[in-house]
Amino acid sequence: MVAELWPLGVAIYITGTIGESLGANLQRLSVCREQRRKEEAEGSGLPYTAVPKRHQRLWMAGFLMFVFAGIGMSAALFFASQTMLAPLQLFLFLFNAIFANVINKEVFHWLGLDGLATLLVMVGVVMAVIAAPKVNHEYSDDEMLELMITPGFISFVVFAAFFIFALHFSKIKILNNCNHDPTTIQHSYLKTLLNMSYGALAGAFGGLNVTLTKTVFSLIVGQVENEGIIGLFTSPLLYGVAFFLVLTYVLQIVVTVSGLEVTSAIIVISAHAVTEEVVATLGGILYFQDYVHFAAWSTIVFVLGTLLAIAAVILLSHLRLQYIDHPSSTPSHTPQTPSSIITDHSIIHAKQKSISSQMITDDSIILQIEKKTSYTSLPPRPASPIRMQSILGGSFQQSSSS
Repeated sequence: MVAELWPLGVAIYITGTIGESLGANLQRLSVCREQRRKEEAEGSGLPYTAVPKRHQRLWMAGFLMFVFAGIGMSAALFFASQTMLAPLQLFLFLFNAIFANVINKEVFHWLGLDGLATLLVMVGVVMAVIAAPKVNHEYSDDEMLELMITPGFISFVVFAAFFIFALHFSKIKILNNCNHDPTTIQHSYLKTLLNMSYGALAGAFGGLNVTLTKTVFSLIVGQVENEGIIGLFTSPLLYGVAFFLVLTYVLQIVVTVSGLEVTSAIIVISAHAVTEEVVATLGGILYFQDYVHFAAWSTIVFVLGTLLAIAAVILLSHLRLQYIDHPSSTPSHTPQTPSSIITDHSIIHAKQKSISSQMITDDSIILQIEKKTSYTSLPPRPASPIRMQSILGGSFQQSSSS
């Protein structure tokens, strides 16, 4: 590929992160609206009929936007190296924070720590992109097979597989211990691990998907250059990699959708962005051996930029968890999530019912006291001047007539 076209690949990838974050938040908004409708029906005693997601237009729009944005991002790998594009995945979290605040009214303080961490993410990503290698490579079947037996490729596969299985079994164990009811989890660290496991699993599958997509594109170009169009039909390796490419993408979508139904979009997408960035970067450096194209200065800048961006995203995720676990600590003027609005309305409704019943009870007590004391314990009221005058006048008339 022409090295000068890497800015086009960067632009395509950033546009894809915008589409994915917007699609994820539209799905989250649809889920919250359906939950609100359910709680309002239960609160009023009306029957509730769940609307399947495929019949929720907003959810379907968000889902399709997320899917096609992810597919579109793959085109960026034609124009830029995987190692360069991987840090751009953190823009997914940046745009997600914006859409979560605007669409789902989730807390985000632009002039506070949230804004500072966002700025650090952008600085770190820019550093990594500037320092990343601008080269791109194509491989034939034989060259790719040789690449797949190198220690770098084996190390990458072992790391990715171990990470995915560890996350999956941790999530299953936590859910089994709480009988699949996360609200009963007592320890905050277990709740945090469960919430972030959805995004981390999706990010791991996403990082693998990016690496496999790069492999498929490299094989296509390499086979065409060496054997012509017929080379696309004589490469079993190409179709084997393509199968796992589709599988990892489907798993990524499934886990992301599941996470958006359970917790905040900011938590899911932040863990998704960091994990996918790390896995994709390791794929480019270890699998495609981009480390040989780093100079001393670019290595330092790339590592520092990547670590800075990851640390900033972790800080943002920590702030999100604090806002969710302790909503009362946030300023009163901050927007609320749909679920918190539902909770607040329920509390207000319950308080109003309690006050009304208390007023009724108080009125009953007062009436009972009035009835009791009007006949027994209360002394007679002193007569008013008008009444006294009428009484005296009547007595005077009676004495005169007699």
